[in-house]
Amino acid sequence: MSVAEFTVPPVIKTITVRVAPARAFEAFARDFGRWWPLASHHVGTVQAAVDCVIEPRAGGRIFERDAAGQETVWATVLAYEPPHRLAISWFAGKTQDVAQQLELRFAAEGDGTRVELTHSGWEALGEAAQSTRDAYNGGWVIVFEQCFGNYANTLS
Repeated sequence: MSVAEFTVPPVIKTITVRVAPARAFEAFARDFGRWWPLASHHVGTVQAAVDCVIEPRAGGRIFERDAAGQETVWATVLAYEPPHRLAISWFAGKTQDVAQQLELRFAAEGDGTRVELTHSGWEALGEAAQSTRDAYNGGWVIVFEQCFGNYANTLS
């Protein structure tokens, strides 16, 4: 008898912001440290994080930096395709061998941009897959929908 592999559904969040796709992509990636809520969503443990960065290229790192300059890597950029797509191997607070996939797509919609975040690959986490997915499902509401959405909507 074999055991069927289970699948944990992706987290999918979609927002529409009032800027063009190029500006929305730039706001997400280049301005990452301006809108990410570091006070409540950080990984490093030595000191409070003061900045977070997305290096703008495939193979680039996504990391936080504390006041002493120590960097803690959260993820690796898999695809950096402005203004349409950003793909990431996400392992914040964990090791790369349990990375999930995070993909953002930016598409013109009316006078703004529809931004879709898909977070998948939970199975890499084994028994913690469902509970981690559930935590991120709520976390992306705060971080992506509220923090990023509000920031992008202040831009022109």
